[in-house]
Amino acid sequence: MSNKTLPDERVVYLALKNVFKGPNAEVRQLKKIQKLILMNQQQGDVASLIRAHNIDTVCNTVRTLLIEQIFASTLKAKIRFPEVFDVSPTQSAEREASEVEAARNEANAIEDAIQGNTRNVQNKAVTMDCADPQPSIDRGSKTYPSLFPVYLPLRTQHYLLAKVQTLLEQACFDFGQRHMESVLQRHQWDCPEAAELNLWAAEFVNSQKLFEKRKDVGQPLEKLLRSVAHIRHTAVHRIRVSARGVERFMLDAESLATLLDEPQRLRSLKELRRETQSTIEELERNKHVLGSKLDENLKRIAAERAELDRLEKVAVREMCEEDHQYQVYAGTNLERAI
Repeated sequence: MSNKTLPDERVVYLALKNVFKGPNAEVRQLKKIQKLILMNQQQGDVASLIRAHNIDTVCNTVRTLLIEQIFASTLKAKIRFPEVFDVSPTQSAEREASEVEAARNEANAIEDAIQGNTRNVQNKAVTMDCADPQPSIDRGSKTYPSLFPVYLPLRTQHYLLAKVQTLLEQACFDFGQRHMESVLQRHQWDCPEAAELNLWAAEFVNSQKLFEKRKDVGQPLEKLLRSVAHIRHTAVHRIRVSARGVERFMLDAESLATLLDEPQRLRSLKELRRETQSTIEELERNKHVLGSKLDENLKRIAAERAELDRLEKVAVREMCEEDHQYQVYAGTNLERAI
């Protein structure tokens, strides 16, 4: 039976986060809020919330969270409900293991691309783009899909890395015009589009003296240039990489722009990285919320399962008791007849 006590805001947030997202996060009218809640009342956690509390009370709590933009921003939600976003040491270890495995798979896919095994690369990309590509995590005696590593949508990743590749190819061409005219003439590279990024990386490896007196980029030049070439391979061959891998590419792109003394391209790359980091952090926070929501649901299901087990035992015991009682009754009647 529902009651008018105020529901836990954290429980309300977890139950209705997926309802009040996008344009719905801007709703403020109680009638509209109630309509959206009732439209989703078939969902288990929403139904439980409505059963436990008066619908008007739930709507008022939701409105408070909407006004304070808790549904609209996972960052504000994290400040409001820090426990929802807490990560245990076990979860951190599981995530780190999944990141290591992803990095290994990405390196293999890029190597296949370099060797020309395009079909194998595409098969790996499809595998990582499936609905359930991630490793599993243990929750007690059962195993559930992991939400990590974080991935951008493949379309978004490709668009982003293609943009990074274009910016770097422009920077390389401008640098070549200033310092490597003979290379441009030899290859007949007369515009930024004439040479792909991996070709520039190879030329820079052969011209390392040009960079001896330039700014330190924090890693060996050949390692940086190898990563830069991998940006091209990843973009061209549509290789799915984790968000952490994308961030590494973005940082290395900035390092190359710094090395080439291209401040305009560097500013563009920094802005792209800021936007990318913001999106990745939003995805990470959302995954932490989903993990907390799963834990809450599993606790509720375990309690319900325990109650069902208890009711099952009661039903069996009552059956046995009633059977025994009827045996006694039937026996007594037979004895009287004898």
